[in-house]
Amino acid sequence: MIFEMEFTVNKIKNILLFVLISFISIPVSFGQESRPAKPYEANWQSLSMHQTPDWLLDAKFGIYAHWGLYAVPEYRGPSYGKEMYEKGSDVHEYHQKRYGDPAEFGYSDFIPLFTADEFDAAEWAKMIKKSGARFAGICVIHHDGFGLWDSDVYKWNVGKVGPKRDLYGELAEEIRKNDMKLAATFHHARTFNWRLPKNTTEQEKRSWDLFDPQFAELFWNEVTGKKEDFARQWQAKVLEVIDKYKPDFLWFDGMASAKKNGAVPEKIVTSVFAHYFNNAQQWGVEVDIANKLPASKRFNFPEEFGFLCYENSRDRPDSPPREWLTDRAMGYPWGYVNNKEYITVDNHINSLVDIVSRNGVFMLSLTPKANGEIPKEEKHIMAEMGKWLSINGEAIYSTNPWHIFGEGPSPLKKYNKKKGRYDWLSANFTAEDIRFTTKGKAIYAIALDWPENGELTIKSFNSNVQLSSGGIDSIEMLGLKKNLQWSRNDSGLKIEVPKEKPCDYAFAFKITFKGELANTD
Repeated sequence: MIFEMEFTVNKIKNILLFVLISFISIPVSFGQESRPAKPYEANWQSLSMHQTPDWLLDAKFGIYAHWGLYAVPEYRGPSYGKEMYEKGSDVHEYHQKRYGDPAEFGYSDFIPLFTADEFDAAEWAKMIKKSGARFAGICVIHHDGFGLWDSDVYKWNVGKVGPKRDLYGELAEEIRKNDMKLAATFHHARTFNWRLPKNTTEQEKRSWDLFDPQFAELFWNEVTGKKEDFARQWQAKVLEVIDKYKPDFLWFDGMASAKKNGAVPEKIVTSVFAHYFNNAQQWGVEVDIANKLPASKRFNFPEEFGFLCYENSRDRPDSPPREWLTDRAMGYPWGYVNNKEYITVDNHINSLVDIVSRNGVFMLSLTPKANGEIPKEEKHIMAEMGKWLSINGEAIYSTNPWHIFGEGPSPLKKYNKKKGRYDWLSANFTAEDIRFTTKGKAIYAIALDWPENGELTIKSFNSNVQLSSGGIDSIEMLGLKKNLQWSRNDSGLKIEVPKEKPCDYAFAFKITFKGELANTD
Protein backbone atom coordinates (compact mmCIF):
# COMPACT_ATOMS: atom_id res chain seq x y z
CA MET A 1 0.00 0.00 0.00
CA ILE A 2 1.34 3.46 -0.89
CA PHE A 3 0.04 6.47 0.93
CA GLU A 4 0.35 10.04 -0.37
CA MET A 5 1.37 12.74 2.11
CA GLU A 6 -0.49 16.04 1.93
CA PHE A 7 0.93 19.33 3.06
CA THR A 8 -0.72 22.73 3.46
CA VAL A 9 0.97 26.09 3.17
CA ASN A 10 -1.00 28.08 5.77
CA LYS A 11 1.78 27.91 8.35
CA ILE A 12 4.41 28.83 5.76
CA LYS A 13 2.36 31.84 4.63
CA ASN A 14 2.07 33.07 8.21
CA ILE A 15 5.80 32.66 8.78
CA LEU A 16 6.72 34.47 5.55
CA LEU A 17 4.33 37.30 6.38
CA PHE A 18 5.84 37.66 9.85
CA VAL A 19 9.38 37.68 8.44
CA LEU A 20 8.40 40.31 5.84
CA ILE A 21 6.72 42.54 8.41
CA SER A 22 9.67 42.19 10.77
CA PHE A 23 12.13 43.00 7.98
CA ILE A 24 10.20 46.08 6.85
CA SER A 25 10.01 47.35 10.44
CA ILE A 26 13.81 47.23 10.92
CA PRO A 27 15.78 49.95 9.13
CA VAL A 28 18.98 48.57 7.71
CA SER A 29 22.09 50.72 7.43
CA PHE A 30 25.77 49.93 7.51
CA GLY A 31 27.45 50.71 10.81
CA GLN A 32 24.16 50.73 12.70
CA GLU A 33 23.31 48.11 15.33
CA SER A 34 20.42 45.82 14.30
CA ARG A 35 17.27 46.09 16.35
CA PRO A 36 15.61 43.08 17.97
CA ALA A 37 12.84 41.22 16.18
CA LYS A 38 9.36 42.71 16.40
CA PRO A 39 7.75 41.79 19.74
CA TYR A 40 4.89 39.34 19.77
CA GLU A 41 1.51 40.72 20.76
CA ALA A 42 -0.97 38.97 23.04
CA ASN A 43 -3.28 37.82 20.26
CA TRP A 44 -3.46 34.65 18.19
CA GLN A 45 -2.71 36.36 14.87
CA SER A 46 0.62 37.62 16.17
CA LEU A 47 1.45 34.46 18.14
CA SER A 48 0.69 32.24 15.14
CA MET A 49 3.51 33.93 13.25
CA HIS A 50 5.95 32.11 15.51
CA GLN A 51 8.14 29.63 13.67
CA THR A 52 8.88 26.13 14.95
CA PRO A 53 12.62 25.95 15.71
CA ASP A 54 14.84 23.64 13.71
CA TRP A 55 16.07 21.91 16.86
CA LEU A 56 12.58 20.52 17.56
CA LEU A 57 12.05 19.41 13.96
CA ASP A 58 15.45 17.70 13.98
CA ALA A 59 15.20 16.16 17.47
CA LYS A 60 12.45 13.64 16.58
CA PHE A 61 12.48 12.04 20.04
CA GLY A 62 11.97 13.35 23.56
CA ILE A 63 11.23 11.99 27.03
CA TYR A 64 9.35 13.46 29.95
CA ALA A 65 7.70 12.07 33.10
CA HIS A 66 4.32 11.87 34.83
CA TRP A 67 5.34 12.02 38.47
CA GLY A 68 3.56 13.31 41.53
CA LEU A 69 1.49 12.50 44.61
CA TYR A 70 -0.57 10.06 42.53
CA ALA A 71 2.45 7.73 42.44
CA VAL A 72 2.16 7.11 46.20
CA PRO A 73 -0.96 4.84 46.21
CA GLU A 74 0.42 2.90 43.19
CA TYR A 75 -3.08 2.59 41.75
CA ARG A 76 -5.01 4.13 38.84
CA GLY A 77 -2.54 6.93 38.10
CA PRO A 78 -3.20 10.70 37.97
CA SER A 79 -6.99 10.32 38.25
CA TYR A 80 -6.62 8.74 41.71
CA GLY A 81 -6.88 12.15 43.38
CA LYS A 82 -10.29 12.68 41.80
CA GLU A 83 -11.78 9.19 41.97
CA MET A 84 -10.88 8.57 45.62
CA TYR A 85 -13.64 11.04 46.52
CA GLU A 86 -16.21 9.40 44.21
CA LYS A 87 -18.21 7.01 46.37
CA GLY A 88 -18.84 3.72 44.63
CA SER A 89 -15.76 3.90 42.43
CA ASP A 90 -13.12 1.18 42.64
CA VAL A 91 -10.55 3.81 43.60
CA HIS A 92 -12.71 4.92 46.54
CA GLU A 93 -13.00 1.32 47.69
CA TYR A 94 -9.26 0.74 47.25
CA HIS A 95 -8.51 3.89 49.23
CA GLN A 96 -10.81 2.90 52.09
CA LYS A 97 -9.20 -0.53 52.36
CA ARG A 98 -5.61 0.71 52.22
CA TYR A 99 -5.79 4.12 53.90
CA GLY A 100 -9.25 4.55 55.39
CA ASP A 101 -12.08 6.95 54.65
CA PRO A 102 -11.08 10.25 52.97
CA ALA A 103 -12.13 11.96 56.20
CA GLU A 104 -9.34 10.06 57.96
CA PHE A 105 -6.78 10.10 55.15
CA GLY A 106 -7.26 12.62 52.36
CA TYR A 107 -5.25 13.25 49.22
CA SER A 108 -3.20 15.88 51.07
CA ASP A 109 -1.95 13.14 53.39
CA PHE A 110 0.06 11.71 50.48
CA ILE A 111 2.36 14.75 50.59
CA PRO A 112 4.74 13.47 53.31
CA LEU A 113 4.77 10.06 51.59
CA PHE A 114 6.01 11.60 48.34
CA THR A 115 9.62 11.48 49.47
CA ALA A 116 11.65 11.50 46.22
CA ASP A 117 14.49 10.19 48.42
CA GLU A 118 15.80 7.99 45.58
CA PHE A 119 15.60 10.77 43.00
CA ASP A 120 18.96 11.42 41.37
CA ALA A 121 18.67 14.08 38.69
CA ALA A 122 22.10 13.29 37.25
CA GLU A 123 21.21 9.60 36.92
CA TRP A 124 17.87 10.43 35.29
CA ALA A 125 19.49 12.78 32.79
CA LYS A 126 22.21 10.27 31.86
CA MET A 127 19.64 7.52 31.25
CA ILE A 128 17.48 9.84 29.17
CA LYS A 129 20.52 10.97 27.17
CA LYS A 130 21.50 7.34 26.49
CA SER A 131 17.94 6.65 25.28
CA GLY A 132 18.64 8.89 22.30
CA ALA A 133 16.20 11.59 23.38
CA ARG A 134 17.14 15.11 22.29
CA PHE A 135 14.79 16.98 24.65
CA ALA A 136 13.47 16.10 28.10
CA GLY A 137 11.58 17.33 31.15
CA ILE A 138 8.71 16.46 33.47
CA CYS A 139 5.07 17.23 34.03
CA VAL A 140 5.68 20.09 36.46
CA ILE A 141 2.06 20.09 37.64
CA HIS A 142 -0.87 17.76 36.94
CA HIS A 143 -4.63 18.11 37.50
CA ASP A 144 -4.08 17.45 41.20
CA GLY A 145 -2.44 20.87 41.58
CA PHE A 146 0.76 19.72 43.30
CA GLY A 147 3.86 21.36 41.83
CA LEU A 148 7.22 19.69 41.22
CA TRP A 149 9.25 22.90 41.26
CA ASP A 150 10.19 25.17 44.16
CA SER A 151 7.45 27.77 43.87
CA ASP A 152 6.96 31.07 45.64
CA VAL A 153 3.50 31.44 44.10
CA TYR A 154 1.79 28.97 46.43
CA LYS A 155 2.59 26.52 49.20
CA TRP A 156 1.67 23.15 47.68
CA ASN A 157 4.87 22.28 45.88
CA VAL A 158 7.95 20.13 46.47
CA GLY A 159 10.06 23.09 47.50
CA LYS A 160 7.86 23.94 50.46
CA VAL A 161 6.34 20.60 51.54
CA GLY A 162 7.09 16.91 51.08
CA PRO A 163 10.64 16.45 49.71
CA LYS A 164 11.48 20.15 50.17
CA ARG A 165 13.67 20.01 47.07
CA ASP A 166 13.46 21.70 43.69
CA LEU A 167 12.94 18.50 41.68
CA TYR A 168 12.36 20.21 38.34
CA GLY A 169 15.22 22.63 38.92
CA GLU A 170 17.64 19.81 39.72
CA LEU A 171 16.61 17.89 36.60
CA ALA A 172 16.66 20.99 34.40
CA GLU A 173 20.27 21.63 35.33
CA GLU A 174 21.30 18.06 34.52
CA ILE A 175 19.34 17.96 31.26
CA ARG A 176 21.25 20.98 30.03
CA LYS A 177 24.56 19.54 31.21
CA ASN A 178 23.80 16.61 28.92
CA ASP A 179 23.18 18.91 25.94
CA MET A 180 19.43 18.31 25.70
CA LYS A 181 16.65 20.85 25.34
CA LEU A 182 14.37 21.38 28.34
CA ALA A 183 10.62 20.70 28.33
CA ALA A 184 7.92 21.52 30.87
CA THR A 185 4.34 20.26 30.69
CA PHE A 186 1.43 21.92 32.52
CA HIS A 187 -1.81 20.05 33.22
CA HIS A 188 -3.37 22.27 35.89
CA ALA A 189 -5.88 24.13 33.70
CA ARG A 190 -8.32 21.34 34.61
CA THR A 191 -7.80 21.63 38.37
CA PHE A 192 -10.73 23.94 39.15
CA ASN A 193 -13.66 21.73 40.28
CA TRP A 194 -11.86 18.68 38.83
CA ARG A 195 -12.21 16.69 42.04
CA LEU A 196 -15.63 17.98 43.08
CA PRO A 197 -17.94 14.95 43.52
CA LYS A 198 -21.52 15.10 42.29
CA ASN A 199 -23.03 14.20 45.65
CA THR A 200 -21.53 14.98 49.05
CA THR A 201 -23.09 15.07 52.48
CA GLU A 202 -22.75 17.94 54.92
CA GLN A 203 -20.57 15.70 57.09
CA GLU A 204 -18.22 15.05 54.14
CA LYS A 205 -18.01 18.77 53.44
CA ARG A 206 -16.96 19.31 57.05
CA SER A 207 -14.48 16.42 57.25
CA TRP A 208 -12.86 15.98 53.83
CA ASP A 209 -9.66 17.93 53.08
CA LEU A 210 -11.17 18.65 49.68
CA PHE A 211 -13.33 21.33 51.36
CA ASP A 212 -10.84 22.52 53.96
CA PRO A 213 -9.88 26.19 53.32
CA GLN A 214 -6.25 25.50 54.26
CA PHE A 215 -5.97 23.34 51.12
CA ALA A 216 -7.90 25.74 48.87
CA GLU A 217 -4.88 26.44 46.65
CA LEU A 218 -4.18 22.74 46.23
CA PHE A 219 -7.68 21.51 45.40
CA TRP A 220 -9.19 24.65 43.82
CA ASN A 221 -12.98 24.32 43.76
CA GLU A 222 -15.99 26.59 43.97
CA VAL A 223 -16.55 25.74 47.64
CA THR A 224 -13.25 27.23 48.86
CA GLY A 225 -12.11 29.40 45.94
CA LYS A 226 -13.05 31.60 42.99
CA LYS A 227 -12.39 31.09 39.30
CA GLU A 228 -10.80 34.50 38.88
CA ASP A 229 -8.30 33.75 41.64
CA PHE A 230 -7.58 30.35 40.11
CA ALA A 231 -6.95 31.97 36.73
CA ARG A 232 -4.51 34.49 38.20
CA GLN A 233 -2.63 31.71 39.98
CA TRP A 234 -2.60 29.53 36.84
CA GLN A 235 -0.90 32.42 35.10
CA ALA A 236 1.53 33.10 37.94
CA LYS A 237 2.65 29.46 38.08
CA VAL A 238 3.38 29.24 34.36
CA LEU A 239 5.20 32.58 34.34
CA GLU A 240 7.28 31.53 37.32
CA VAL A 241 8.45 28.34 35.59
CA ILE A 242 9.18 30.27 32.37
CA ASP A 243 11.21 32.98 34.09
CA LYS A 244 12.98 30.75 36.60
CA TYR A 245 14.00 27.83 34.36
CA LYS A 246 13.74 29.16 30.77
CA PRO A 247 12.39 25.92 29.26
CA ASP A 248 12.74 25.40 25.51
CA PHE A 249 9.41 23.69 24.99
CA LEU A 250 6.03 24.01 26.72
CA TRP A 251 3.09 21.60 26.55
CA PHE A 252 -0.39 22.23 27.99
CA ASP A 253 -3.35 20.02 28.79
CA GLY A 254 -6.99 20.88 29.42
CA MET A 255 -6.85 24.33 27.86
CA ALA A 256 -9.80 23.99 25.48
CA SER A 257 -12.22 23.18 28.31
CA ALA A 258 -10.62 25.68 30.71
CA LYS A 259 -11.06 28.51 28.23
CA LYS A 260 -14.61 27.44 27.49
CA ASN A 261 -15.73 27.32 31.13
CA GLY A 262 -13.87 30.48 32.09
CA ALA A 263 -11.35 28.86 34.41
CA VAL A 264 -8.50 30.30 32.32
CA PRO A 265 -9.61 33.24 30.14
CA GLU A 266 -8.09 33.46 26.68
CA LYS A 267 -6.52 36.88 27.32
CA ILE A 268 -4.47 35.35 30.14
CA VAL A 269 -3.28 32.54 27.88
CA THR A 270 -2.20 34.85 25.07
CA SER A 271 -0.43 37.20 27.49
CA VAL A 272 1.56 34.29 28.93
CA PHE A 273 2.52 33.04 25.48
CA ALA A 274 3.57 36.51 24.28
CA HIS A 275 5.69 36.83 27.43
CA TYR A 276 7.34 33.48 26.69
CA PHE A 277 8.11 34.20 23.04
CA ASN A 278 9.36 37.73 23.72
CA ASN A 279 11.56 36.66 26.60
CA ALA A 280 12.99 33.82 24.50
CA GLN A 281 14.11 36.44 21.97
CA GLN A 282 15.89 38.27 24.77
CA TRP A 283 17.47 35.02 26.00
CA GLY A 284 18.66 34.31 22.47
CA VAL A 285 17.02 30.88 22.33
CA GLU A 286 14.43 29.27 20.09
CA VAL A 287 11.34 27.89 21.82
CA ASP A 288 7.96 26.44 20.97
CA ILE A 289 4.58 25.53 22.47
CA ALA A 290 2.58 22.37 21.75
CA ASN A 291 -1.05 22.67 20.68
CA LYS A 292 -2.84 19.51 21.78
CA LEU A 293 -5.95 18.01 20.22
CA PRO A 294 -8.05 16.76 23.19
CA ALA A 295 -10.77 14.11 23.09
CA SER A 296 -13.21 16.94 22.35
CA LYS A 297 -11.52 17.19 18.92
CA ARG A 298 -11.03 20.94 19.46
CA PHE A 299 -7.41 22.01 19.62
CA ASN A 300 -6.40 23.76 22.83
CA PHE A 301 -5.56 26.84 20.78
CA PRO A 302 -6.35 28.02 17.22
CA GLU A 303 -5.09 25.37 14.79
CA GLU A 304 -2.73 27.83 13.11
CA PHE A 305 -0.81 28.21 16.36
CA GLY A 306 1.95 26.10 17.82
CA PHE A 307 3.30 22.60 17.33
CA LEU A 308 0.32 20.33 16.75
CA CYS A 309 0.06 17.46 19.22
CA TYR A 310 -2.02 14.27 19.06
CA GLU A 311 -1.99 12.30 22.33
CA ASN A 312 -1.01 8.72 21.46
CA SER A 313 -1.98 9.72 17.89
CA ARG A 314 -5.64 9.88 18.96
CA ASP A 315 -7.80 11.41 16.18
CA ARG A 316 -4.68 12.12 14.15
CA PRO A 317 -5.33 12.53 10.42
CA ASP A 318 -3.34 10.52 7.88
CA SER A 319 -1.41 13.65 6.94
CA PRO A 320 -1.41 16.45 9.52
CA PRO A 321 -1.24 19.93 7.96
CA ARG A 322 2.31 20.56 9.21
CA GLU A 323 4.93 19.18 11.58
CA TRP A 324 3.40 17.54 14.64
CA LEU A 325 4.03 15.56 17.81
CA THR A 326 2.65 12.44 19.48
CA ASP A 327 3.03 11.95 23.21
CA ARG A 328 2.59 8.53 24.80
CA ALA A 329 3.29 6.75 28.08
CA MET A 330 5.75 3.86 28.11
CA GLY A 331 2.87 1.91 29.61
CA TYR A 332 -0.54 2.94 30.88
CA PRO A 333 -1.91 4.54 32.98
CA TRP A 334 -0.10 7.89 33.02
CA GLY A 335 1.48 7.22 36.39
CA TYR A 336 3.22 4.50 38.40
CA VAL A 337 0.98 1.60 39.50
CA ASN A 338 1.62 -1.89 40.77
CA ASN A 339 1.75 -4.64 38.13
CA LYS A 340 1.92 -2.11 35.34
CA GLU A 341 1.73 -3.47 31.80
CA TYR A 342 4.21 -1.92 29.39
CA ILE A 343 4.14 -1.35 25.67
CA THR A 344 6.92 -3.39 24.08
CA VAL A 345 10.19 -1.89 22.86
CA ASP A 346 9.40 -3.12 19.36
CA ASN A 347 6.12 -1.22 19.46
CA HIS A 348 7.76 2.01 20.64
CA ILE A 349 10.47 1.83 17.96
CA ASN A 350 7.90 1.10 15.25
CA SER A 351 5.97 4.14 16.47
CA LEU A 352 9.06 6.34 16.36
CA VAL A 353 9.87 5.24 12.80
CA ASP A 354 6.30 5.62 11.57
CA ILE A 355 5.86 9.03 13.20
CA VAL A 356 9.14 10.41 11.82
CA SER A 357 8.28 9.12 8.33
CA ARG A 358 5.10 11.23 8.52
CA ASN A 359 6.95 14.41 9.56
CA GLY A 360 6.26 13.96 13.28
CA VAL A 361 8.08 13.96 16.62
CA PHE A 362 7.69 11.28 19.32
CA MET A 363 7.60 12.14 23.04
CA LEU A 364 7.52 9.27 25.57
CA SER A 365 6.56 9.57 29.22
CA LEU A 366 8.20 7.86 32.15
CA THR A 367 6.08 7.00 35.21
CA PRO A 368 8.47 7.05 38.20
CA LYS A 369 7.74 5.78 41.69
CA ALA A 370 7.02 8.16 44.57
CA ASN A 371 10.58 7.76 45.85
CA GLY A 372 11.98 8.95 42.51
CA GLU A 373 13.05 5.57 41.24
CA ILE A 374 12.48 4.84 37.55
CA PRO A 375 10.94 1.35 37.17
CA LYS A 376 13.29 -1.27 35.74
CA GLU A 377 10.95 -1.84 32.78
CA GLU A 378 11.24 1.82 31.81
CA LYS A 379 15.02 1.73 32.18
CA HIS A 380 15.01 -1.25 29.81
CA ILE A 381 12.86 0.55 27.25
CA MET A 382 15.13 3.60 27.32
CA ALA A 383 18.28 1.48 27.05
CA GLU A 384 16.92 -0.50 24.09
CA MET A 385 15.74 2.60 22.26
CA GLY A 386 19.13 4.19 22.82
CA LYS A 387 20.89 1.11 21.50
CA TRP A 388 18.69 1.14 18.40
CA LEU A 389 19.18 4.87 17.80
CA SER A 390 22.96 4.57 18.22
CA ILE A 391 22.87 2.38 15.10
CA ASN A 392 19.94 3.82 13.17
CA GLY A 393 19.79 7.43 14.34
CA GLU A 394 21.10 8.61 10.98
CA ALA A 395 17.75 7.57 9.48
CA ILE A 396 15.82 9.46 12.18
CA TYR A 397 17.52 12.65 13.40
CA SER A 398 17.44 15.74 11.16
CA THR A 399 15.61 13.86 8.41
CA ASN A 400 12.74 14.95 6.21
CA PRO A 401 9.78 12.92 5.00
CA TRP A 402 9.80 11.57 1.46
CA HIS A 403 6.80 12.34 -0.74
CA ILE A 404 5.11 9.18 0.61
CA PHE A 405 5.66 7.94 4.13
CA GLY A 406 5.85 4.27 3.31
CA GLU A 407 4.29 1.12 1.99
CA GLY A 408 3.12 -2.25 3.26
CA PRO A 409 0.15 -4.58 3.69
CA SER A 410 -0.51 -4.25 7.43
CA PRO A 411 -3.49 -2.22 8.68
CA LEU A 412 -2.55 1.17 10.08
CA LYS A 413 -5.67 1.95 12.09
CA LYS A 414 -8.34 0.04 13.95
CA TYR A 415 -11.77 1.32 14.88
CA ASN A 416 -12.29 1.65 18.62
CA LYS A 417 -16.01 1.06 19.00
CA LYS A 418 -16.02 1.88 22.73
CA LYS A 419 -14.46 5.32 22.20
CA GLY A 420 -15.89 5.97 18.75
CA ARG A 421 -12.60 6.66 17.01
CA TYR A 422 -9.80 5.06 15.01
CA ASP A 423 -6.63 4.15 16.90
CA TRP A 424 -3.28 4.03 15.12
CA LEU A 425 -1.48 0.69 15.29
CA SER A 426 2.23 0.11 15.87
CA ALA A 427 2.46 -3.67 16.37
CA ASN A 428 2.39 -6.82 14.23
CA PHE A 429 4.15 -5.28 11.25
CA THR A 430 6.00 -7.34 8.64
CA ALA A 431 9.15 -6.89 6.56
CA GLU A 432 6.91 -5.63 3.77
CA ASP A 433 5.94 -2.69 5.96
CA ILE A 434 8.55 -0.06 5.12
CA ARG A 435 8.86 3.61 6.10
CA PHE A 436 10.86 6.31 4.31
CA THR A 437 12.90 9.30 5.46
CA THR A 438 15.39 11.45 3.54
CA LYS A 439 18.54 13.43 4.19
CA GLY A 440 20.92 14.94 1.63
CA LYS A 441 21.27 12.54 -1.30
CA ALA A 442 19.93 9.53 0.61
CA ILE A 443 16.57 7.94 1.15
CA TYR A 444 16.32 5.66 4.17
CA ALA A 445 13.99 2.68 3.82
CA ILE A 446 13.23 1.24 7.26
CA ALA A 447 11.74 -2.25 7.31
CA LEU A 448 9.62 -2.81 10.42
CA ASP A 449 10.60 -6.50 10.58
CA TRP A 450 13.45 -8.70 9.35
CA PRO A 451 13.16 -10.08 5.79
CA GLU A 452 13.50 -13.78 6.54
CA ASN A 453 13.71 -14.72 2.84
CA GLY A 454 16.97 -12.76 2.46
CA GLU A 455 15.52 -10.10 0.17
CA LEU A 456 13.81 -6.76 0.73
CA THR A 457 11.52 -5.55 -2.04
CA ILE A 458 10.56 -1.88 -2.10
CA LYS A 459 7.67 -1.56 -4.53
CA SER A 460 7.62 2.24 -4.38
CA PHE A 461 11.14 2.32 -5.85
CA ASN A 462 10.32 0.36 -9.01
CA SER A 463 12.04 1.20 -12.29
CA ASN A 464 9.09 3.27 -13.49
CA VAL A 465 9.71 5.84 -10.74
CA GLN A 466 12.43 8.47 -11.18
CA LEU A 467 14.14 8.65 -7.79
CA SER A 468 17.02 10.97 -8.72
CA SER A 469 18.75 12.69 -11.60
CA GLY A 470 21.58 10.15 -11.65
CA GLY A 471 20.26 6.85 -10.33
CA ILE A 472 21.31 4.76 -7.33
CA ASP A 473 24.95 4.99 -6.25
CA SER A 474 25.02 2.51 -3.35
CA ILE A 475 22.90 0.72 -0.75
CA GLU A 476 23.96 -0.26 2.75
CA MET A 477 22.28 -1.36 5.95
CA LEU A 478 22.95 0.94 8.88
CA GLY A 479 25.12 -0.84 11.42
CA LEU A 480 26.95 -2.91 8.79
CA LYS A 481 29.91 -1.40 6.95
CA LYS A 482 29.42 -2.89 3.49
CA ASN A 483 27.56 -2.23 0.29
CA LEU A 484 24.67 -4.53 -0.57
CA GLN A 485 23.76 -6.11 -3.89
CA TRP A 486 20.57 -4.89 -5.50
CA SER A 487 18.51 -4.93 -8.67
CA ARG A 488 15.60 -2.89 -9.93
CA ASN A 489 12.71 -3.65 -12.26
CA ASP A 490 9.10 -2.68 -12.73
CA SER A 491 8.06 -4.65 -9.63
CA GLY A 492 10.40 -2.79 -7.29
CA LEU A 493 13.89 -2.34 -5.89
CA LYS A 494 15.19 -5.68 -4.61
CA ILE A 495 17.96 -5.64 -2.01
CA GLU A 496 19.94 -8.70 -0.93
CA VAL A 497 19.80 -8.70 2.85
CA PRO A 498 22.91 -9.81 4.79
CA LYS A 499 22.64 -12.82 7.08
CA GLU A 500 23.62 -10.94 10.24
CA LYS A 501 21.25 -8.50 11.96
CA PRO A 502 22.78 -5.18 13.07
CA CYS A 503 20.07 -4.68 15.70
CA ASP A 504 17.00 -6.35 17.18
CA TYR A 505 14.16 -4.22 15.85
CA ALA A 506 13.40 -2.14 12.74
CA PHE A 507 16.13 -2.28 10.05
CA ALA A 508 17.30 0.78 8.12
CA PHE A 509 18.65 0.65 4.57
CA LYS A 510 20.49 3.73 3.32
CA ILE A 511 20.03 4.25 -0.41
CA THR A 512 22.46 6.88 -1.70
CA PHE A 513 21.82 8.48 -5.07
CA LYS A 514 23.88 10.11 -7.77
CA GLY A 515 22.76 13.63 -8.53
CA GLU A 516 19.83 15.27 -6.81
CA LEU A 517 16.77 13.48 -5.50
CA ALA A 518 13.85 13.85 -7.87
CA ASN A 519 11.19 16.41 -7.02
CA THR A 520 8.12 14.25 -6.58
CA ASP A 521 5.76 16.89 -5.19
